Amino acid sequence: MALFAIEQAAKMGSEYADARLETHYNELITVANGKIERGIINRKRGIGVRTLVNGAWGFQSTTDLTKRGIKKAVEIAFKVAKASSNHVPTPVELAPTKAYKRAYKTKVKTDIEDLAFEDKMKEMVAWEKALHVSKKVVRGLVDYTGLKISKLFVNTEGANIKFDNMLVWAELKADAKQRNLIQSYTKTVGHSGGYEIFTKTGMEEVAAEVGRKAESLLNAKPAKNVKNATVVLDPNYVALLVHEIVGHPSEADRVLGREAAWAGTTWWAGRIGETIGSEYVTVYDDPTIPGTLGFYKFDDEGVKAKRKVLIEKGVLKGHMHSRETAAIFGVEPNAGMRAITFEYIPLIRMSNTFFAEGDWKFEELLQETKRGYLVSCMRHPSIDDQRFNWTISAQEAYEIKNGEITTHLRDIALTSTAPKFFKSVDAATNKVTIEPLPGCGKGDPMQGLYVGNGGPYLRGKANVLGVG
Repeated sequence: MALFAIEQAAKMGSEYADARLETHYNELITVANGKIERGIINRKRGIGVRTLVNGAWGFQSTTDLTKRGIKKAVEIAFKVAKASSNHVPTPVELAPTKAYKRAYKTKVKTDIEDLAFEDKMKEMVAWEKALHVSKKVVRGLVDYTGLKISKLFVNTEGANIKFDNMLVWAELKADAKQRNLIQSYTKTVGHSGGYEIFTKTGMEEVAAEVGRKAESLLNAKPAKNVKNATVVLDPNYVALLVHEIVGHPSEADRVLGREAAWAGTTWWAGRIGETIGSEYVTVYDDPTIPGTLGFYKFDDEGVKAKRKVLIEKGVLKGHMHSRETAAIFGVEPNAGMRAITFEYIPLIRMSNTFFAEGDWKFEELLQETKRGYLVSCMRHPSIDDQRFNWTISAQEAYEIKNGEITTHLRDIALTSTAPKFFKSVDAATNKVTIEPLPGCGKGDPMQGLYVGNGGPYLRGKANVLGVG
C-alpha cells in the first residue's frame, strides 16, 4: 500500500513523494482521588502521503487502506501541491540523502498489550493511594499513557524503513493544603520501552515521595526577589530551560521565521559561529539514545539520525534541519523531521535536547557556592517570541549558605535573558540526566510530541522571583 502510494504520486508527475504507513495502539488511564476518571484504548491505522510538485508541498492522509482510498489521498496531495506552487516565492529544494532500507525496534521487555488493562488500572489506583501520605494531601492524580507504534516509511528515492516503537509514561501529582495555602508537586516517569519501567522503579514508593514533597512545601518559606543571584539548577529544571531557550529556537524553520505565530522566531538567527555563552555551555540534540522518549534511528524523511551539536563551548554551531532547510542553509540534513501520527505532516522537532556534562562533582559545586539557590524541578515557562527573555518557575528551591543546603523555599521562579544566562554559566557537573517530556507542542494544527530534555547540574546567574 505504501509503495502503491508513491508509485501513484510519481505517475501523476510528482518530483518527489513519500508515505508513512502507521499502526497505532494507545492506552490512557487517569486516576484522581481513588476514582478511575478515564480508561481508554484507541487503535488506528492509516497512511500519510507527501508530494512535491513544481517546488511546493502537498499532503493528505487517509484511513481507507484500499487502492481506491490511497489513490484518492495521493490525488488530493498532488492537487494541493500543484495549487500551492502558484504561491510559493522560492521553489522547495531537497538536500540529498542516502536511501536506506532498514528495520529496527525499541528494546521492550514487557509489551503493554501483554498486560490486562484492568490490572493496570488497579495498579494505578494503588499508586494514587500512595500519594496520600497524610490528610494534608487533599488531591492525588495519576495520568498514564502507553503507546505502541509500527511505522513504515518509503519514498520515491528508494528508502524503505520500518520502526516498531513503544513508549510509556506516567505523571504523578499531589496537592497538599494547610489552611488557605495549597502546594503541589509533580513527577513524570517514562521511557521508550515497555511497562517494565514501572516495575523497576517502584511506583508506590515514588508516589509516596511525591506526596511527602507536596506536604513539605506547606512548611517551606516563600521565596523573595533577589537580583543577579547565583543559582544551581538541577537536571529537571535544566530540562525545561534547554527545551525553551535552546531546543525550540534551534529548529531551522523557526530560524527562518516560519513559526512566528507560535512564539517561533529566534534571537540568534544568522549568528552561526558567534560566541553566545561560556565554555560550559554545550548543547546537543541526539535521537540515538536508547530508552529516551526522543529515541529514533531515522526521522520521518528517512534521514539517518546522529548527534547534532547545537552549541559547543559557548559557540553557536548548528540547527535542527529538514531536507528542505538543510538545502537553504547549505548543510547536510540531520534527521530533525517528525510527525506525531500519519494524520500530520512532519515538522522540524527536538528529539533529546540536553546540556552536556562538565567536569565538576555535585558536592564540589555546592562547596564552592558561598551563597546562592539550589533550584529544583520545572514548573511553568514564560518565553518571548524570540526566545530571548525567559521566566521559568520551579516546584521548590533551597538556599545555599557557605556550601551547605539550608532553608527550603516555595513559590519561586527565575528570570534572565538567554545570552546573559549562557555567559554566566561557570560550572556543570559530570553526569547528565535526560528527563521524559511528553507534551512538546508545535504546529498548526498542534502536534504534541514526546521528547527528552535535561543535562547536568548547572551554575549561573539569574534574578530570583517570589511568585506566591
